[in-house]
Amino acid sequence: MRLLTKGQMVEQFRTVWRRGWIRSLRPLNSGGIGNTIDALLGFPENNLPIADTAQWELKTHRAGSSSLLTLFHMEPEPRKARVVASLLLPKYGWPDQAGRPNELSFRQTLGATGPTDRGFRVSVDRAEERINVHFDSGAVHSRHKEWLQSVIARVGLGPLNPQPYWRFQDLFLKASTKMLNSFYVEAETQRSDGEEYFRIQSVLILQGFELDHFLAAIENGLALVDFDARTHHNHGTKFRLRLDWVPRLYRYTEKAI
Repeated sequence: MRLLTKGQMVEQFRTVWRRGWIRSLRPLNSGGIGNTIDALLGFPENNLPIADTAQWELKTHRAGSSSLLTLFHMEPEPRKARVVASLLLPKYGWPDQAGRPNELSFRQTLGATGPTDRGFRVSVDRAEERINVHFDSGAVHSRHKEWLQSVIARVGLGPLNPQPYWRFQDLFLKASTKMLNSFYVEAETQRSDGEEYFRIQSVLILQGFELDHFLAAIENGLALVDFDARTHHNHGTKFRLRLDWVPRLYRYTEKAI
């Protein structure tokens, strides 16, 4: 594959921008716009051929959408304790409606601005440089009364032990490898005759992931932690962010289109 300079990549995006409305190859798919741009330019999916020592990624956003972008997967510490499989799922899980009898599920999206209806939340501890997971039985909604009684029987209502957490340094290293530099494409969409079409509105060049901006996003409820585990299968713990907030995670922003 021929490597391009950053400037040549910008020209490639401008070529797509000049085409106006383009039919999406994956209608309504969260990655449909990016997949279509990759295909139009002849690139492997999300692998930009830029002659640069730093990693670049393509991120796309439908204008007006509040959907979440998965930034990266990262299981919590302490790793040796395998806290998702050994603590959260067996001690705090609930029957998996889509699974087999006796299978449990632990699927929760945690934020820092308030607990879920099952009493889970995250917090940013800047003194200890950790993001911690908490359980507060007093915050459990009354509709989960039977589940709460089962938690009492299994483990009691005390703090999570061990407490799941992520170190700032580990998060920065993980995020830096996944999000170091990006082209951020915002596009408007419309439907016609059952097909989805998109048109590029703007392209930003984003460089220099900032951990402090990411922590602020967590503190303000814009970045969330997604647990998705069930008996015999953990789909992985994900850090997710509102797509329209992605540019704010970077030190340098340059408008290309």
